[in-house]
Amino acid sequence: MHLRFFLSSPGDVADERTFAQQVIEQELPKDPLLRGQVTCEAMRWDDPSAPVSMPATLTPQEAINRGLAKPSECHAVIVILWSRLGTPLPDTCRRPDGSPYLSGTEWEYEDAAGAQPPPHILVYRRKGKPDFGDPMDPAYDDRVQQFRRAQKFFERFRNPDGSLKGGFAEYDTPEAFRDRLRLDLRAFIERKLAAKKTDSPGARIKAPPPYGAIAKALAAGRVVPILGAGASYSGRPAEARWNPRSPQFLPSGVELSRFLADETGFPAEEERERLAEVASYYEAFQTRATLRERLRQVLGPEALAGAAVPSLYGFLAKIPGPLLIVTTHYDTQIERAFQNAGKPYDLVVYQTDRKDLANAVLWWPHGAAQPETPPANALSIDLETTTVIFKMHGSIMPETDEWDSFVITETDYVEFVSRIAGKSAIPALFATHCRDRSLLFLGYNLRDWNFRTVLQSLNRFVAKRVADYDQEEIPSWAVDEDFSELEIKFWQKRGVCPHEIRIDEFIEKLRERMPK
Repeated sequence: MHLRFFLSSPGDVADERTFAQQVIEQELPKDPLLRGQVTCEAMRWDDPSAPVSMPATLTPQEAINRGLAKPSECHAVIVILWSRLGTPLPDTCRRPDGSPYLSGTEWEYEDAAGAQPPPHILVYRRKGKPDFGDPMDPAYDDRVQQFRRAQKFFERFRNPDGSLKGGFAEYDTPEAFRDRLRLDLRAFIERKLAAKKTDSPGARIKAPPPYGAIAKALAAGRVVPILGAGASYSGRPAEARWNPRSPQFLPSGVELSRFLADETGFPAEEERERLAEVASYYEAFQTRATLRERLRQVLGPEALAGAAVPSLYGFLAKIPGPLLIVTTHYDTQIERAFQNAGKPYDLVVYQTDRKDLANAVLWWPHGAAQPETPPANALSIDLETTTVIFKMHGSIMPETDEWDSFVITETDYVEFVSRIAGKSAIPALFATHCRDRSLLFLGYNLRDWNFRTVLQSLNRFVAKRVADYDQEEIPSWAVDEDFSELEIKFWQKRGVCPHEIRIDEFIEKLRERMPK
């Protein structure tokens, strides 16, 4: 699949344009999840290797329209603004109603938005007030006017009552823009690939998991369970629905997303099930503190006191030997399962909101009332003798909200991926421990943000793991009720065997084969 991405912006965000082209043409086609499935092309008038010719007889916008595909002819349009909206167009270029366009950037946006069907449009805005220079400079007034025009452009995304009728993303630095764009475009391409029609694929042969081998490896501490969003359905009847007033089960990510969307009047109906987007909206129109408090109210120990502990958690808690368990859940039900079983464990939590503890993790040795806060790569635990629950996307803490931490908004995920790149999110101790052990992925879906961040964190490790053990492959497994063709292909390329089976059925059959 060949995809064209149109870059629309004035000249004050040149760094962002360069980063965007790098992400589109160099990074995404080489992404392990996308490699061999897409080619990507950036439509950029100032492409250093293929700039658009600017004849003296044409206006710049006319030259761009002739030299590049129009925004409406591309698969996605990326609009980037900061202090300028761009150079005004001549009177010959007007809207059908006769009103003028304020700039070529505005024309490009409206050309895309007016297409049927429109391309995927992403709008980004750099935060921070620009430096307008010396007020005595003759160009000063023009800089101020340009900034006001850019501000006015964003008024179209709000209703008269102040609510949003369209979305855009804000960022602090060009590097933050790059990280956000990378995630946004990867998600867009994944949706395009998933929607691509296939020609009557044949029935898949669903091989049963090797229960005996997995049970034996678990009992010996040679498996690292990695729990995704789908693990919350363990032990829950198929017809059961989450009731936030009297929960009998954990909410799914979709249910939690809809709940938060209802509370805030989230405007985009088609995105109400995307938790990261909804949480970002909630935080923007409330506060971070309000979002944290609301999550604690519906996911905290008191709220879930009457809820059933997922059977998967109870199974893991009864495995006699030490385990490293990685989970992306915020609730404390897995800790509750270990407490019910009387099995000691250390708790390690990735933290987000304490800026004074940047690059540190929160570590509660078994029985500790307060956490230690070592840098991620300074964490020291004897994993041969100690069970550790690593809550990779944060957690609610039972006694106090002082240490509550959540990777839930889009900004949280971008920061998490950035810390992964800086090797300060996942303790090196855990990666070393995993190097000669099997991985058991339970309840992961390519559409989930938490899957993508797990992928980022394990990417280098899995590649090295294959290279180190190509003579004697270490088996790993992924279990979920249903996988798409793309998901199966992904797992197989990473040396992971996917098995389509309900997690509860998988656990019951695994329990039968555990050594006595």
